[in-house]
Amino acid sequence: MRVIIDTDPGIDDAIAILYALRHPDIDVALMTTVAGNIGLDVTTRNAGRIATLAGIETPVHAGAATPLIRDPDPELAIHGTDGLGGVTLPDAATPPSPLPAVEAMAALLMAEEAHTIDLLCLAPLTNIALLLDHAPEAAARIRRVIAMGGAIFEPGNVHGTRAEFNIAHDPEAAARVFRARLPLILIPLDATRQIRADATYVSSLRALNTAPATTCADLIDAYFDAARGRESRPLHDPCVPLLALHPDLFTVETYDLGVDLATGALIPGKHEIQVAMSLDADALREEMRRGLGR
Repeated sequence: MRVIIDTDPGIDDAIAILYALRHPDIDVALMTTVAGNIGLDVTTRNAGRIATLAGIETPVHAGAATPLIRDPDPELAIHGTDGLGGVTLPDAATPPSPLPAVEAMAALLMAEEAHTIDLLCLAPLTNIALLLDHAPEAAARIRRVIAMGGAIFEPGNVHGTRAEFNIAHDPEAAARVFRARLPLILIPLDATRQIRADATYVSSLRALNTAPATTCADLIDAYFDAARGRESRPLHDPCVPLLALHPDLFTVETYDLGVDLATGALIPGKHEIQVAMSLDADALREEMRRGLGR
């Protein structure tokens, strides 16, 4: 499976990327970064550091530094000023590519056979919206888009509404992606809150004694530090590569959705979207643990 990872690392982004990079059935052709959890310079640096820790040479291309039409609103309370909750990663072995994210995505999509590249989206959808606007012929060659974002029935995690961070950070971009009728699978909070990591799971990762697993344990501990008193933390972004590899462990339903541009919440609309609403949490946690043990 050949993929582009679009990301804003981000604690749970880092876990998802480490799992994907180390998995033998995923070939990460490149990573593109966007401002979201933290500013673009930091997300780009973090993506390179994660690739270096994983031991996988993956080009990193910086993308949008701001949402399409509004100011950034980073999530520093959870992810910290370094984006990784203070967890130390090695410096990137190679600098980011000078080729901008949208140009890099378009070039790869046009060079490869049509409908062979997946986009794994762990961040606000700004880069994808820009790809649709600037290289629609390349976007039409995407095999599928799997994106973490939104909430259907669950309470949101921003603005005190049903809004979720990735969609609410750039609702105009999400609306643009919905309009494009890409082969999109959305993984909302309804599903991601069903798969959680607790202290026992963190210990099981440390017992693997691999750099990716130990680092993921440290990252989950940083999540706990940011939310004192919680006994478990949801694994939002790891659901994206997990669904790519194990669609049989998810239940996907169809919803007609739109985006409330005022709040970033998902609302009933005219765009038919495939939505992962439930999952086999125990099986997926074990798949992730096995992957990080490689």
